[in-house]
Amino acid sequence: MALKDNIKAIKEELSAQEQLLESIIAGERFFKKHKRKVIASVIVVVILAIGYIGLNAMKAANLKASNEAYKILLDNPNDEKALSSLKSKNKPLYRAFVFTEALKNGDNETLKTLLAEKDIIANLVAYQIQENVENDFILEDFIALRDGYELLRDGKTDEADMKFMTISPDSSIMSIVKSLEHYQPSLEKAK
Repeated sequence: MALKDNIKAIKEELSAQEQLLESIIAGERFFKKHKRKVIASVIVVVILAIGYIGLNAMKAANLKASNEAYKILLDNPNDEKALSSLKSKNKPLYRAFVFTEALKNGDNETLKTLLAEKDIIANLVAYQIQENVENDFILEDFIALRDGYELLRDGKTDEADMKFMTISPDSSIMSIVKSLEHYQPSLEKAK
């Protein structure tokens, strides 16, 4: 019986080795048949990896340079070299810096130049100088909210209610308006 078991075990081992050898031969045939495609795929993956690493390194260098330029501008807002570096490396941060400096200095001409692009800075500028607001319902609602709040603070509740009525009922700031209408007496006390 032991001899039969040994022969059976040897046959299974040889069968497993045969299968392994067959799969190695099949893999070798596949590689020979598709050698160029496999090598081209590996090269493409390597190039993409190098490109990805290079792009991330460039982004990190730009971020570092823009942060250094911004730090210089915080100390000296008139540094033209740092300003141009910030503009070329990080345009959104540049626009935010120009916006805050123009607000500090009350420079409406500079603020108007920021209206050219359609981004959050342009919306903030439009809100600050209240230009190009007629077709922007969100800004119109915010201006009405601000004006109504100022009227409430001054104790002119009827005028404030009229201002609040100009805000669209489905506006996202309607909950703020409802809160202000609810807490009108506390606003008058805070005055």
